[in-house]
Amino acid sequence: DKQHRAREGTTSMSTSAEPPAPAAEAPVEPSPAAVPEPPAIEVATGLSEIFSYKSFVHAISGAVGGTTAISVFFPLNTARIRIQVADSKDAKDIWGTIASVIEEEGAMGLYQGWKSAVIAIGTSNFVYFYTYSLLKYYYRRTTGKRVGTGANLVVASLAGVVNVLLTSPFWTVNTRLVAQHKKKMRGKASDDTYEGIVDCMEKIIQKDGVLGLWSGVIPSLWLVSNPSVQFVVYDKVRSFMSAFAKSRGRRVTPLEFFLMGAIAKAAATVATYPLQLAQSKLRADKENKYRGTIHVLRKLREANGFAGLFQGIQAKLWQTVLTAAFQFLTYEEVKYIVFLLLLGPKKTNVVPTAAQ
Repeated sequence: DKQHRAREGTTSMSTSAEPPAPAAEAPVEPSPAAVPEPPAIEVATGLSEIFSYKSFVHAISGAVGGTTAISVFFPLNTARIRIQVADSKDAKDIWGTIASVIEEEGAMGLYQGWKSAVIAIGTSNFVYFYTYSLLKYYYRRTTGKRVGTGANLVVASLAGVVNVLLTSPFWTVNTRLVAQHKKKMRGKASDDTYEGIVDCMEKIIQKDGVLGLWSGVIPSLWLVSNPSVQFVVYDKVRSFMSAFAKSRGRRVTPLEFFLMGAIAKAAATVATYPLQLAQSKLRADKENKYRGTIHVLRKLREANGFAGLFQGIQAKLWQTVLTAAFQFLTYEEVKYIVFLLLLGPKKTNVVPTAAQ
C-alpha cells in the first residue's frame, strides 16, 4: 500500500509540474485570443477609431468654434492684418485702423474677406482635429501607450504641419482679400483688385504660379509650434480647472473656459509673434519684395530695431486672444451638448478632452 500511494503521489506531482502533451491524433485547436485578426478586421477597427463619433464631434466642435469666433471678432482680424502688412511709418493702432477703414470703405469694409476666412478656419480646424485623431490612434497602436504630454506635443505639431500644407492657399487668399484697400483700388488696373475668392486664386496663379498660393508657408510651418504650445497650455490649465470644478461639485463655467483659452493663446502668441508678422508680410507681398522669412525679419529690424519685429502685436493680442478664447468656449459647449445628447448626463462628465 505504501509503495502504491508513493507511486500515486509521484504521478500526481509529475502531472501538476509537466502536463502531458496531447496525443498526436488529437491536435489542440488554438484559442480565439491566439488567432490574429484578419487584415480586413484590423482595417475596419482602425477606420472605426479614426472616424468614430468622438473624433467627428471634436472636429465639428472645433470647426463651429473657429467659424463662430472669427465671425464675432472679424473687425479685429481686419485691423490686425492691415497693421501687419502696412509700412511701419503708415501703421496706426488698432482703433485708429478700424476708424480709418470705416471712414474710407464703410462699416462693411471691416468684413472684407470674411467669407474666405470662414472657409479657411472651418477647413483648417476640421483637418487639424481629424489628423490629430489619426496620429493619436497610430501612436497608441504602435506603442501600446497612452499619449502623454511630450507625445501630445509632437502629435499636435505633426497635425499642424499637415494642416498648413493642405489649407495654406485659403489663408493666402484671405490675407490678400483683407489687405486690399477698396477705395485705393478704384480706377486702377484690374490686376491689382480681387473680386472674390476664385478671382484672387486665379490672379495669384497667373502672376506667381500655383506655388504662389503657398506664399508664407515656411513661417507657417515654423508656426505649428503656436497651436501646439497653445493646446498643451490649455490642456494643462483645463486639467487643473476640471479638478477644481469637481471639488466644488459643478462643471467648469463658460467664463472659465473663455479665460483658459485667453491664457493659452496669449502665451503662444507672444512666443511666436515675429514669425506671424513675417507670415502676413509674405502672404500680402504682391511685388515680391521679400525673399523669405529671414529677409523679412532682417528688413523689419533694420527699419525699426527690435520693436519692428513686434509691429502690430497689440492688435494681434486683441484679435487672437479674444478669438481663441471665444473659440474654446464655443468648442467646449458644443462638444458638451452633443455628447450630452449622445451619451446622456452620467457619461458626459467623463468624456475625455481633445488632448486625451
